[in-house]
Amino acid sequence: MVSASGTDPAAQVETKAPLLERLGVLYFRRLSASLPRVAAADAVSVLNAEERRHLSVVVRGAVIRASLAGAVSAALAAGAEVLADRLFGAEHASFDVTARYWALVGGVTIVTAVAEILYLYWDSLRAVHQLSRAAGLDPFATEASSDGAAVAAALARAALELPNPTERVFGVDPRREASKIKLAIASLLYKVKVSVTNFAVKVLVRRLAGRALVRTWLPFVAVPGTAAWNGLVCWIVLREAKIRVMGPSAARELVGAIFDQGITLSAEGRLALVRAVASSIVRTEDLHPNLHAVLVEVLRRVDDPLPEDIDDSRVFLDVLARLPPAEQRMALQILLSAAIIDGRYTSAEKRLLHEAQAACGRTPDVRPAERLRRAFVAGAGSLDELIRTLL
Repeated sequence: MVSASGTDPAAQVETKAPLLERLGVLYFRRLSASLPRVAAADAVSVLNAEERRHLSVVVRGAVIRASLAGAVSAALAAGAEVLADRLFGAEHASFDVTARYWALVGGVTIVTAVAEILYLYWDSLRAVHQLSRAAGLDPFATEASSDGAAVAAALARAALELPNPTERVFGVDPRREASKIKLAIASLLYKVKVSVTNFAVKVLVRRLAGRALVRTWLPFVAVPGTAAWNGLVCWIVLREAKIRVMGPSAARELVGAIFDQGITLSAEGRLALVRAVASSIVRTEDLHPNLHAVLVEVLRRVDDPLPEDIDDSRVFLDVLARLPPAEQRMALQILLSAAIIDGRYTSAEKRLLHEAQAACGRTPDVRPAERLRRAFVAGAGSLDELIRTLL
């Protein structure tokens, strides 16, 4: 049995963070120390008109800077290749000429790539910090709150594109049902995305352009491609950061609204709510910080010892079928909250919700999840009222 009582669930995870994550949190803390505290007019999960405008300004500026950084880096590397072709010729007559050619091209490419990466990391951290303050949150101003420290770490991982932790938490293994081959392929595709895009564009240019034009300008084909990728990745990073900023507040709001419906839960019903979140984590194969926040909020209200199979989705579905209708509805509401709290609603989560609805004798329906997800991502507020009306 895994105990969930006697301590604050938010303080249960004490694994050492990666170096980059720790450096990111340290940078956040220094930025916060030099700025006035944030005074939010409403809950962090609610974005008012002024906050939306400020967020748009932050995102637009960061995307433009990231695109320019990619364009400059690619242009310098391309310029080095063109210069090397003129100095040493396209056909290298000897090993010495070849070595000097690649020393010039490789040296400039490596230096510009390293400078680009360092700049993107720094600017991404700075933009994420600005974005969190624009949304009304600054968890970096103090180290007293364990929730604030967790959000700071989650935002640092988002800014630096670091993966979420894979360790077991409260007996929940995010990779319990994961395919190792699928994870490896996804990682490989992520690493080569820019290279494949630039290669494809170069092949197209070779087919469409004349020989002289190709020889002169082909190296510069990577400039718009790299700029576009940088801009897209930056936008994705900041979207994810915004979702992580709003997540803990939304988790408290949603879980609080579900538990405050005046329903007396049985011991099996209480554990079913924990199983709902754990099953969502297992199905997504990822311990997203917002999912972790939902799990923590549920465990703060459920002090029963947790069984070893708390993260077995099949057991969750079997237990769900035995619960009375009121407890089934609460479990489905918790599952719905967990499914959308990371800003996505994946096919695996849809299957789990369909299976859970079927186990309760309901007709599967994805529309409630889509409504809740759109409201959360938009920061539209009233999540507590919406969750009570769904399902």
